[in-house]
Amino acid sequence: MASGTTCSCKIKAKRDPEKKHPGTTTRFRKLRKHILHRDGYQCQRCIIKFKIFDHTTMENLEVHHIKSWRDFKALAYEPSNLITICRYCNLDLGNSNKLDFDWEVKGVEPYSL
Repeated sequence: MASGTTCSCKIKAKRDPEKKHPGTTTRFRKLRKHILHRDGYQCQRCIIKFKIFDHTTMENLEVHHIKSWRDFKALAYEPSNLITICRYCNLDLGNSNKLDFDWEVKGVEPYSL
């Protein structure tokens, strides 16, 4: 590829909003703040699966789609499909479309954009 040119896969992703990660939208950024707050700014996997209760750092937290936004587009902005986990846990879970621990949404507050 010549210097200064853009890969064709990146050009296609820009044109096709279906392939763009929801995290790039203002809507998702607002929802992300809501999910982090709902989950107490703590990695739910570290707490539930590994029993690490002092994992209170706000660094490296990510909002993970339980069911992949690529496979389940209707759930991309659904709060019950989103969970706060740390970067390590997010990489470990990948795009498996399931969690490897028991979790259910607690204290669901109404959310509107």
